Amino acid sequence: MRGSPTSPYRFGAGVAVALWLASGSVVAEPAGPSAEDIKAAGAEFDLGKQAFKKRAWVEASEHFEAADARAPSAVALELAIRSRDKAGQLDRAATLAELGLKRHAAEAAITKTAEAVLKRARAELHTLTVKCTPACELVLGTKLVHGLAATERTVFLAPGGAQVNASWSRGRTRTAPVQAIKGGSSEVAFEAPPDEKPPESTPANAGVPRSGPDRPAVQVAPTPTKDRGAEAGGGLPPLVFFVGAGLTAVAGGITIWSGIDTQNNPGPDKVREACAGQGTSCPEYQDGLDRQNRTNILLGVTAGLAVTSGVIGALFTDWSGKPEKSARVTPWVGVGSVGARGSF
Repeated sequence: MRGSPTSPYRFGAGVAVALWLASGSVVAEPAGPSAEDIKAAGAEFDLGKQAFKKRAWVEASEHFEAADARAPSAVALELAIRSRDKAGQLDRAATLAELGLKRHAAEAAITKTAEAVLKRARAELHTLTVKCTPACELVLGTKLVHGLAATERTVFLAPGGAQVNASWSRGRTRTAPVQAIKGGSSEVAFEAPPDEKPPESTPANAGVPRSGPDRPAVQVAPTPTKDRGAEAGGGLPPLVFFVGAGLTAVAGGITIWSGIDTQNNPGPDKVREACAGQGTSCPEYQDGLDRQNRTNILLGVTAGLAVTSGVIGALFTDWSGKPEKSARVTPWVGVGSVGARGSF
């Protein structure tokens, strides 16, 4: 919301339509955020906005990054970039900016903020490209680099000596020193150490005495083979789809509540009355802005859950049921909702 204080609200009753339209630009992932993640992200975002108003920049950035970690959001990530920049942490702001451009290239607001930060960072800092095989998480010195594990990341370092650490599952790590110079760039590549192999299972006939003159021959029953017909109905059980549908419904309910709260508190009339002649710094206007940003995050998360549930139901779920009954179950995705219908 960046309009005048006389008309700060643009969220109306068409929540379901907005969800449907938003779902077209959301990338479905194997596992989306849970209802608990959504609530936690909203709480972190609100704390971040409060700290931002108080000019507690480092505190604000930590809350915005925590919100983005629980439920990825262009709005939360952009505010994290701005907070790190205002805190004088250009290196961390620029690292977040690179992540923002990679994740949300189509979002005008975060693109504008990120490009402005990166223009200064490339001239004042050292640009380091880190490649990992397979995807890894990064730590610069003692600071975790925000974002999911990736095969390639671009990070920024203040001039001087630094250490970059790559980490994988089961405590595997690699470390490399970097000498950062102003306006310079370099690249480092990591390959994960070999994973420890699990202990080999004991052979089925271990400990069975061999036949010979002093001991009778022992017949060892062959290991039964799997029936190929039993594997024909592969795929996820329908429960996975219905769990996703339930999470979508919960997220949708929270989003609708947030939209109604945005529309009514403090309300357009109160904003017009309280903010006349004060511009966008008016507290009532900022309150409405906070609530709309929260609603935008919830909209994106709910749309992602809806798309993920629909894809799982349509492509990855085994709806065949028991063979002795004739049944047909078909998943469907509606406007702001998902479900399944069938004939028996």
